[in-house]
Amino acid sequence: MSDLPATETVEPKPLILEPVDIQHDTDPAEDHGPARRIPHLGHAILFFTIAFFFLTLCGNIVVAAFHIPPESSDKYPGLELTAQAASYALTLLAAVWLFPRLWHRSFLQGIEWNFLAFRRRWYWVVGSAILLSLTVQILSVKFIHQPDKNPIDELLKTPHGAWLTAAFAVLVAPLVEEIAFRGFLLPALATAYDWLALDRTPAGLQRWQNSALNTTSALIFSAIFSSIPFALLHAGQLSHAWGILGVLYGVSIIFSFMRIRTHSTACSTLMHATYNLTIFAVLFLSSGGFHHLQSLSK
Repeated sequence: MSDLPATETVEPKPLILEPVDIQHDTDPAEDHGPARRIPHLGHAILFFTIAFFFLTLCGNIVVAAFHIPPESSDKYPGLELTAQAASYALTLLAAVWLFPRLWHRSFLQGIEWNFLAFRRRWYWVVGSAILLSLTVQILSVKFIHQPDKNPIDELLKTPHGAWLTAAFAVLVAPLVEEIAFRGFLLPALATAYDWLALDRTPAGLQRWQNSALNTTSALIFSAIFSSIPFALLHAGQLSHAWGILGVLYGVSIIFSFMRIRTHSTACSTLMHATYNLTIFAVLFLSSGGFHHLQSLSK
């Protein structure tokens, strides 16, 4: 027999996977806590409460500053647009300051801005938006009943008004509206759906803790229902013409698909901005550089 000591067999340690916040952790080695589902429904409600407050505040300030009777405020679409732009800016500033403190994450991480996807797919997003916008404009002219007069038409009677409206529609509205509806409301509704549909078993609860990813059914649900308030937001500007609002609802569904497909609010914002830009580009070309706007309304 050998005098050498027997070699001990060392059992390999089992690999233990700790819960990782898949959606938001940038360094899993430093954070293995339960998955953070943000923004959730409470965050979305808070965001829209802030937006409503600033919209009401700015509207009242404009009415008081220009001595406009409250019942006649809709007769001054330029001032309404100014108040809306100011409220959008204040809402965004308040959100950028507040929500990172609630999330312990940067604002862009929280809304899944994902600039990397934006850089990689911008040309695909822009091309899709231009095609969508041209298709919607053609179908709207040929098949959708147009109201005789929209409040927004009052802004498009002069070159100055057309340029201001275009600037708002391309630079301001897409950014804030996409953050609101695709950055906050869409993931919040998806999270609420998944929580209500969750299998209340230890395995189901463990999956909930380990991943912040939403199910396909939750994303479909959230795309459908988050698009309703998006369309209604524009109802006043379009004289509550339900045909046009139905088309806008469908456009919102496509914006939501872009957000879900790319995991990027930046991409849906680019699509929204390009969609609006295409509308004003067509108007610019057909009106001789906004100099013959009156001829388009005849």
